[in-house]
Amino acid sequence: MFTTKTDKNSNFSTSSLRHASNDFFRPHPKKINFAIFSAMPEELDFFQNTFSQNKYETVRVHEFEFKIYEYHNKRILIVHTGLGTTFAASIMTLIHHHFCPEYILLSGTAGSIKSELQIRDVVIVEKAFEAEIQGVFKLLKNTPFESCLTHPLKNQRFPQVYSADEELLQIAKNVNFSDIRIHQGTVVSSNAFPAPKELFEKIKNENPYCIDMETSAFYQIAWLLKARVIAIRGISNALNHDGTDDNVHESDVKGSAEAAAKVLLKILDTLLLKYDGPELQDSEMKLEAVNEVKELVKRFNLQPHPEGGYYARTFQSKDTVKSADKDRYDDEYRKAGTSIYYLLKNNDFSAWHSLKSDELWHYYTGCPIKIYVLDKEGNLTMHLLGNPLNNQDATFQVAIPAGNWFAAEIIDKTSYCLVGCTVNPGFEFRDFKLADRDALSKEFPQHSSLIRQFTRDFNHELNFVNTQGIGKKCGI
Repeated sequence: MFTTKTDKNSNFSTSSLRHASNDFFRPHPKKINFAIFSAMPEELDFFQNTFSQNKYETVRVHEFEFKIYEYHNKRILIVHTGLGTTFAASIMTLIHHHFCPEYILLSGTAGSIKSELQIRDVVIVEKAFEAEIQGVFKLLKNTPFESCLTHPLKNQRFPQVYSADEELLQIAKNVNFSDIRIHQGTVVSSNAFPAPKELFEKIKNENPYCIDMETSAFYQIAWLLKARVIAIRGISNALNHDGTDDNVHESDVKGSAEAAAKVLLKILDTLLLKYDGPELQDSEMKLEAVNEVKELVKRFNLQPHPEGGYYARTFQSKDTVKSADKDRYDDEYRKAGTSIYYLLKNNDFSAWHSLKSDELWHYYTGCPIKIYVLDKEGNLTMHLLGNPLNNQDATFQVAIPAGNWFAAEIIDKTSYCLVGCTVNPGFEFRDFKLADRDALSKEFPQHSSLIRQFTRDFNHELNFVNTQGIGKKCGI
């Protein structure tokens, strides 16, 4: 709880704080795991589109409104800062104070200084410095103002160059894309656009890759607050040798921002795999199966989800439809269709759940998978999804009618299965219902053993329900 001491002789009282809004000064109780910052809306379009189908909550701090998305059972805040070092520093400090993010990730664009950089290349920012303040370090030495070079709160000398978090940097250096050229190096920040011409020659002596208007501020605040930060910059334009830009109107903000965002998302997903994802190596799995799962995860960028296994969104229709039954979707529009890849391995299973839409499962590779379907009358049907050329009881596709309960498991616990899941009309979180173990067992006592086998305990499911997409459906 936030408390305030008031000096008897001061005119500044708690009533003044109330007038200024208590919410502004009190840290928000809902801690987040990640904060993703960018200056311009165009620089965050990729993330907002990526998380658009995920569950989120809106949080208001003073007059500012923020969205916190659920992503792989983690809370992610997406934040616009506005242009320049002042806004970057102030908004980052605000977010750090109210939400205490574990990691701060910066995505955006920059102008290239090094001639070998091309438009839409990406720079992982190892270090950052502020252009305008560099000369101060030499000018203040051996003068009455030299004490200014020591920060009074940290009691440490100001660094001339600030560094990214080492753990994030190591993860970033291992990220690869076949269609994106990635570099690592130093970035300089300045509030002069495209660059301060009078300082440009001195700037180049520090060997920076590119120039932007925010990164140094982020890194300085991270140093001050001991925050874990990394910035990824997409090259949107190329500066001339003197710091000018004759072709600024031909800059590719959208393309370079998307390239940087893709790299940053890969870093985020790698962190999730490292700390929260299911282990690919399992002593009960065949070595060949383990290697194939690793290859599939890498090739199709499959991501872990709270219910076990991996998924990747593959399609979302641009068309929308409305059901003739106005009560089915509360008379709201839905995407015409959505689909994902979905991979189960070892002892993973898809828990009992139901949808308001029909769902079609497609077999791709691996061992067969059992899909259990329970209709409203309590009739249980078991389908075998797999290759009918290898198993005469299997079929390539299984359709689950809307409103039915269903669950799934793989047949061979030493192997895996990769399937596709298509939902028509398209999946929405509010159309999903995860089964309550006791309630479903009470409704269909004749199937209580199977229901308990493919549901989890209450605490897990309570946490599961509050996550971003509920099991395999989190990405549809």
